Amino acid sequence: MKIRQHPRMRDIIVGDEVYSYPENLFARVADVFPAAVCVKIGILSVDDHLEITLSPQLWRAEDIENLSVCRYCGSRENIRTEAGTGIPFRVCESCSPVDEESHTAVAGA
Repeated sequence: MKIRQHPRMRDIIVGDEVYSYPENLFARVADVFPAAVCVKIGILSVDDHLEITLSPQLWRAEDIENLSVCRYCGSRENIRTEAGTGIPFRVCESCSPVDEESHTAVAGA
């Protein structure tokens, strides 16, 4: 039986930033699998003394969003953060909406 790759996993590479909807956390990808990513989450331990440990977690492809590529076309070129969404989605220059100020300046010319 051949293992099929989840469609969301085709553009994810090690080092990408991903957002987990169920966990409401951002993390950097440490390893990529056909239907999941391995991320390392910093956990604060307060037992004897304060210590931060990195704990690996496996996040399913259905539960994550890749923040290192354009949200609409998947490009990695000329991306910028889309403001006002609460989650820092990235959008490339060709997919970004026209600003109202520049739109009115063009319409008035």
